[in-house]
Amino acid sequence: MNNISWRGIRAFLLVAEHGSFTAAANVSRYSKANLSQLVSDLEAALSVQLLVRTTRTLRLTEVGEGYFRQCKEAMAQLDAAADWATQSTSTLKGAIRMNTVGGVIGEDLVAPLVMAFQEQHPDVSVQVNFSSARVDLIENPFDLVIRMGELPDSSLLMRRLQTIRTRYVASPDFVAKHGAIIRPEDLEHVPLIYGSVDQWVLRRGAEQRVVKVGGGLNIASGRVMRRAAIAGQGVTRLADVYCQGDIDARALVEVLPAWSEQTQLSLVCPPSRHQLARVRALMDWIAARFDARYQAAMRGN
Repeated sequence: MNNISWRGIRAFLLVAEHGSFTAAANVSRYSKANLSQLVSDLEAALSVQLLVRTTRTLRLTEVGEGYFRQCKEAMAQLDAAADWATQSTSTLKGAIRMNTVGGVIGEDLVAPLVMAFQEQHPDVSVQVNFSSARVDLIENPFDLVIRMGELPDSSLLMRRLQTIRTRYVASPDFVAKHGAIIRPEDLEHVPLIYGSVDQWVLRRGAEQRVVKVGGGLNIASGRVMRRAAIAGQGVTRLADVYCQGDIDARALVEVLPAWSEQTQLSLVCPPSRHQLARVRALMDWIAARFDARYQAAMRGN
């Protein structure tokens, strides 16, 4: 590192992440003056300007932006290495930060598995964040993420959990009232129940149809969308785990079955975190038990 101080790099990361020396000082053990001196010393050691300072604003230079990205990734790897070096070889302990989709999958299937794991390993603290937003495992502090869809970043470690089938369903009374739905275009003439997606993309082999959704019933909850469909409020689009039991019980009927879609559900981990025994253990625990819970939920159990 020559004359480059670890304290200087961490000070620079703090300031860059929080947008000002004042904000960085408020969340750290450094004073504003101390942070400023550390960053200035770092710039002098590198012989480059990392930050542009004015009386009112602070921004990264082009070099500063690149240095910030690489240092943040490097620090994350160093922190993971320190964590790995100090972990016990006989007892699992430490924190695991996890992000997963919510609803039935996250709350009814994943959460009980996490609770059972933590009961078996009381020295492990699992923090679960439920959200549908896709997170970047490099930029965000999560050790494990459960994701829907394809995984573009091949550097991440992945365990496939389930292939989910998305189905279009309505109540028998609704279909009797509005007539059979044979083509995707028929969806444009009936009430729809939908969430945050403002258009449905239907695929059948090489064919694709796009149906714009609007009006109808807009509900950002798969559970409530299911109940609304059973009540005859419209056609909705649900993962099979939400509606298979209702289809079997004839509370719902599937429309456009040839246009149903398959989506991969995966458990994803960055390589630096997979080195930790507790993270690997939770991955193995969930992967070994998830399918049985999923199939039980499909049966309505």
